[in-house]
Amino acid sequence: MRSIARKPVIPISLTVIACIAVALVVHGTCSFAESGRPERGSIVFGADQKPDIRSSAQLGAFKTIIADVAEKVVPTVVSVIPTKIDTVIFSNNPFYQFFGGDPFGGGFEDFFGQAPHGRQRQNQPPVEKREYRQQGLGSGVIVSKDGYILTNYHVVAGANEIEVKTADKRNFRADVVGLDSLADVAVIKIKEKVHDLPVAYLGNSDKLRAGDWAIAVGNPFSLTSSVTLGIVSALNRTAQEGSDTYQNFIQTDAAINPGNSGGALVNIDGELIGINTMIYTQSGGYMGIGFAIPINMARQIMEDLIYEGKVSRGWLGVSIQDLDGATRDAMGLEADVKGVLIGDVFKGQPADKAGIKRGDVVTSVNGQPVDGPNELRLAVAAIHPGEKIPLELLRGAKKMTVYVTLTNRDSKKIESTAAAGAQDEGESADLVEKLGIKTQGLTEGKCDELGIDPGTKGVVVLEVKPSSQAYEQGLRPNDIILEVNRRQITSQNDFKEAVKSVKAGESLMLLVLRDGNTFYRAFKLEK
Repeated sequence: MRSIARKPVIPISLTVIACIAVALVVHGTCSFAESGRPERGSIVFGADQKPDIRSSAQLGAFKTIIADVAEKVVPTVVSVIPTKIDTVIFSNNPFYQFFGGDPFGGGFEDFFGQAPHGRQRQNQPPVEKREYRQQGLGSGVIVSKDGYILTNYHVVAGANEIEVKTADKRNFRADVVGLDSLADVAVIKIKEKVHDLPVAYLGNSDKLRAGDWAIAVGNPFSLTSSVTLGIVSALNRTAQEGSDTYQNFIQTDAAINPGNSGGALVNIDGELIGINTMIYTQSGGYMGIGFAIPINMARQIMEDLIYEGKVSRGWLGVSIQDLDGATRDAMGLEADVKGVLIGDVFKGQPADKAGIKRGDVVTSVNGQPVDGPNELRLAVAAIHPGEKIPLELLRGAKKMTVYVTLTNRDSKKIESTAAAGAQDEGESADLVEKLGIKTQGLTEGKCDELGIDPGTKGVVVLEVKPSSQAYEQGLRPNDIILEVNRRQITSQNDFKEAVKSVKAGESLMLLVLRDGNTFYRAFKLEK
């Protein structure tokens, strides 16, 4: 039997298809080059007509207004470059820095009075001085043709040298005219004689409303003459509650970054409305919340610094606090009453001389309504010392007006009044140290809060140290102490005097009121 061997045969159809594909590829890659490129201008790019978007005439006028404002404002904003110089003294002989003399002990000189042969006496090593220069960067606004510039205190404070660069690339040296750390305002002046500087137009920040356009101009991250757009987000902002500084910031979402400090915040008319000063950030950069000092506030400070060399602020001599809902209720005031509660009046100060009392509610200062402590502080500070101004008060339900002659806000005076107030704090601290408790005299408001008879006399316990004897004996916050060693307590001072009379090692017995029940707690004061 003959066997037949089968040979693999490639189908003709597959071969034909492969050849056609190769031919198409070759033709496709070569056809554009072979046919040549189109003539320039033979292709029409883009649509024939612009989009049919109907915009009002007002919007048409708005298209260039930001650029128009920037064109006028940018030349008035400068770069402020402060330099701090530290001088460090180096000795070329390092042993003198540590041992103060010859590294070999100076034995020959000490014992024989002369140096060994071939070696000269070395009285003092060579000294080298080196300067370390640290530069910062901020912005400033030109406010006069002869070179006065408004900026921030934190931009130039501590600087040994200040350089100013204008938008048209001119460089100048500048001196500090005056500083105000309490409002973060500084005024510097170009040293050279200049008369042709572009000057910002100072607007009126009192007319601002939330929602107004705001344009920030400055030099963030050394990017000079940067312009950003936003709105006035809010007014009368404070960034640090309880701070001794004067804060009345304009809040804006116009981008402000490091380097913008001291720069301009202007309105849609190109008027200077604020000096950019700080940002709220968790990243170190812009997060949509920036703050500027209102130009009306900055201008008054600037003029004081230029004309007087210092800032003069009115001083009332009171301790103030918010008038919240609970306090209104306790004082029997209507819910819509607005004002500031006087917590304390410093003896011998203007408020005391005018007859203002603890518990008064100030509703206006010099005709200007005040709704909170910051507003009152700013209103008083804006008035020059020596002026006599009206204050409208509520004393209980009675409206009254008193006239106060303000004195100067003096740091030493404030420290002395604070020290006087601290005497009570010190006595309270002694009380905490002695008994482990902090107390407060009972008031009608406190009695109402605790739900006890308004006629109750005594002191209320505010805090109890967990490690104290009082805590071990079961004394707790909101307990009312009625007696100390059978002596009736009518005030905080009574309580302090009663406790002072008990010496270490002696017994102390307290009559305590809690939840309508009274009980005694007695213990010996530890030595």
